Amino acid sequence: MEAAAARPLQVAAIGVCAETGFWDSLRRLKLDVLGTDDSPIPITGYYTPRQYEKIASLFRICPESILPPSANSFGDRNNCPVPGTLLNTNNMRGFQNLDRALILRAEAKKVTSLSKAFIEWRKSSETTVVPFFLINITQDSTATVRHLKDWKACQGNGQKLLFGFYDHGNRGFPGWALRNYIAFVSLRCKIEKVQFFCYREKRGHPDLQQSLIGEASFLAPHGWDAPDYVPEAIGWEGETIGKEYKEMKPKEIDLSSINPASQDEEKQLMHLKLMGWRHFAVNLDKLSSARCLLLGAGTLGCEVARLLMTWGVRKLTVVDNGCVSMSDLVKQSLYTDKDCGVPRVTAIVPHLKERCSAVEVEGIQMEIPILGHNISASNAASVLDDCKRLQTLVDSNDVVFLLNETRESMWLPTLLCADKNKIAIAALLKYDSYLVMRHGAGPGIKGGGMDEVIAQIENLSTEDALGRQRLGCCFCSDIASLVNSEYTGTLDQHSTVISPGLTSVASGKAVELFARMLHHPDEIHAPGDIAGTDTEHQLGLLPHQMQGSLSKCVLSTVLCNSSSNCIACSNAVLSEYRRRGFYFVMQAINCPTHLKELTNISDLKKPFACSKISASIPVNLEKLSSARCLLLGAGTLGCDVARILMTTISLTMVEHTFQDCGVRKITIVDSGRVVVSNLARQSLYTSDDRDSPKASAILGHLKERCPSVIAEGIKMEIPMPGHPVSPNEAASVLEECKRLQELVASHDAIFLLTDTRESRWLPTLLCANENKIAITAALGYDSYLVMRHGAGPGTSRGNPDGDAAADKLSAEDALGRQRLGCYFCNDVVAPVDSVSNRTLDQQCTVTRPGLASIASGRAADLFTRLLHHPDGIHAQGEIAGTNSEGPLGLLPHQIRGSLSQYNLLTLLGYSSSNCTACSNAVLSEYQRRGMDFVMQVINEPTYLEDLTGITDLMKSAAYSQVEWIDEADDDEIDML
Repeated sequence: MEAAAARPLQVAAIGVCAETGFWDSLRRLKLDVLGTDDSPIPITGYYTPRQYEKIASLFRICPESILPPSANSFGDRNNCPVPGTLLNTNNMRGFQNLDRALILRAEAKKVTSLSKAFIEWRKSSETTVVPFFLINITQDSTATVRHLKDWKACQGNGQKLLFGFYDHGNRGFPGWALRNYIAFVSLRCKIEKVQFFCYREKRGHPDLQQSLIGEASFLAPHGWDAPDYVPEAIGWEGETIGKEYKEMKPKEIDLSSINPASQDEEKQLMHLKLMGWRHFAVNLDKLSSARCLLLGAGTLGCEVARLLMTWGVRKLTVVDNGCVSMSDLVKQSLYTDKDCGVPRVTAIVPHLKERCSAVEVEGIQMEIPILGHNISASNAASVLDDCKRLQTLVDSNDVVFLLNETRESMWLPTLLCADKNKIAIAALLKYDSYLVMRHGAGPGIKGGGMDEVIAQIENLSTEDALGRQRLGCCFCSDIASLVNSEYTGTLDQHSTVISPGLTSVASGKAVELFARMLHHPDEIHAPGDIAGTDTEHQLGLLPHQMQGSLSKCVLSTVLCNSSSNCIACSNAVLSEYRRRGFYFVMQAINCPTHLKELTNISDLKKPFACSKISASIPVNLEKLSSARCLLLGAGTLGCDVARILMTTISLTMVEHTFQDCGVRKITIVDSGRVVVSNLARQSLYTSDDRDSPKASAILGHLKERCPSVIAEGIKMEIPMPGHPVSPNEAASVLEECKRLQELVASHDAIFLLTDTRESRWLPTLLCANENKIAITAALGYDSYLVMRHGAGPGTSRGNPDGDAAADKLSAEDALGRQRLGCYFCNDVVAPVDSVSNRTLDQQCTVTRPGLASIASGRAADLFTRLLHHPDGIHAQGEIAGTNSEGPLGLLPHQIRGSLSQYNLLTLLGYSSSNCTACSNAVLSEYQRRGMDFVMQVINEPTYLEDLTGITDLMKSAAYSQVEWIDEADDDEIDML
């Protein structure tokens, strides 16, 4: 009988199952540990011997796969470990650029490298899984399972050797691992014919009937032992169609099975985790466990509560005694028309939960006992209860935000915080000025040898518990307000008359001050920093007080120590409170002059300086309400700017009556949809808007706050340079260009609130061509830019006879003034694709959470001042520190601010002849060629550099020898 003819070895491919838990573990590792590190990661996969006759076992990648080998004890006989490597790219372009053929060759070379090298076979412990083994069969048919390292000792004496392995295959074909196993054994052991044993199981027990024994030969390829030899290899997971093999496209994994609540919370915190990639490792545990008490649920309270959630705070208590009114809706960012008449503390709870389901929030309706409000005998008991309840609340929280509308209502909370040594942050608003500050720590105890209770009353130190000079509270430098201002002021004084953007600016700064303080090792005892000084902390300076003015465009940091005459935190007051308790409080409320006597006040100090309101604010209500505003971007900036525009000069005093008026014609353009990570950061959206287009979702929320607003939402992409268009897309992109052109032409002011530099190019070009007001807001990690673009060029007659065709664009505007620059005037490169090659932290909104509120307030305020200037878009740029004759204050060209350094700069820059967006060369080409020019720029952005002379400029400047500074990383990661 003839021996069976040799035939090619056929093996069964192994299926790969990457479990959802693996991707979740990888996501956490990337966010929390690796950051921008894109080094390959060692991982471990697992497979089992075949368990079912008709079903092959899978190669599994599970959550334990990501653990380092030293910490991974997951393997067992049913989970055979297979070491591997995960190629960890930072973005989609990096993934797409992987050379899969090169990677496969490198893996194939590892097999031959292992075969050529001398291998010290590691002795396995009792728990180590050995999926590859040796079966030694003696002449008397005794079989022994041994380690592969023993193969030399088993030679001779008529022994038969089978090279065994855990086989995942089913039916008549061995599993895929046999290919490399045979190649390895043949090359390493120099065995021409390898006899193998495919070990299989059935439901956890050996299945020798289905296990396979066979023989295979592997002839070593010529030159395999050469140093540079790489064998031909296959191995990418794919599918076989007939006789052809086709590699599969990259798989997309559906992660919807991850716990939705957990996934939502992770997404809402992602921007904080991404901060740690390049900037600062946020202490999420500390933030999430911080218990914050907000006194006031009005304009400041709504904004601060939302921003605290954006910073990761998850425990909030809100105290207020008022109800939502119709006039609140455009000013107080969380309430809608359905809340009118409802207590604010009742209404605010579901609105916060709609934005962050993980937040624990409690609303408490109560009146805060106020200094100077005389208490009748019938109300004494209830007021005393309110005092005790407030004391309990202060004692049970870690941080107290004083967001009350009157200064005297801050007195008792200030006293209680000083007594309990609690962090207190106060925000005060006065028309267009603000004060944001943190109170200092309470007093320490002097000396010793005294009963502790007595010492707490009679032996208070002028220093804190760390022996440092105590910082002051909001009453330390302002002790003039000792009476009830609510009934002594005029109508404008006891109503909330503030410049609309002011609340956003102050709220953003208050929350950022809190986050910075919480991350300081000394927390409440931290000394106060002054702007201009150096700090090594990655969150920047930690000031004591910030005083700012919108009309003057100034910001100053102030340091003030605790005053021995302070009516709220001085030792005299604290000692009296600790000695007499609430009897002292009740006496002070009824008779505030008692505090003057107690603290030996002789000369009243001047209160915090602010702008005074005239009897009639020169605001053109008709001009505001009829202004047609186009907002490009409906994200964090877009939501805030739209809401503030509707508020513009809310409660304006005209003939001693208040009129609620603002912008009433708004068009919003955006191409995105609302996702869960937007909810806490983008002030208008709720969980009901998830997966809805932002351009449509925002409309209902604007109407809920202002029924008279005429709002339109348009879902469309803004065509961008550096994002080439395929022939199939050309027609639709051209239509979008034309549509944007029509929108710019039909509006009075355009706000550029998009998330990339290149998305601002076409709107900037169109605004310059149409001579439209353009306001840009751009965010970096902790800095922002808000600016108005200059007017378009005027024309100069090229022909004395008045031939219009000979008219040329002038270097000046229509009023004969030098044109102010646009957003692109300082660039030395054309705008290109800035998205595809970004890492995750650059693609996402990685900015300090309070930054967008500050920039939005500034942008809306700048628009209002520009609209009321007699020269409008032609108004010259002003610099802070100069006297302005404008009734609404300074009108700067650019405003740049920094949260880490607490500086505010007003800059002036003129239009550049090399600008890629507003220069005469670009505008002339656009007017000559129209959208053909735009489409060419979209596909070939470097064409702009040639057109504007930037290419020649760089050559003449010996570009290769100049160290150019790229500020894109700081200024161009913008919010949507």
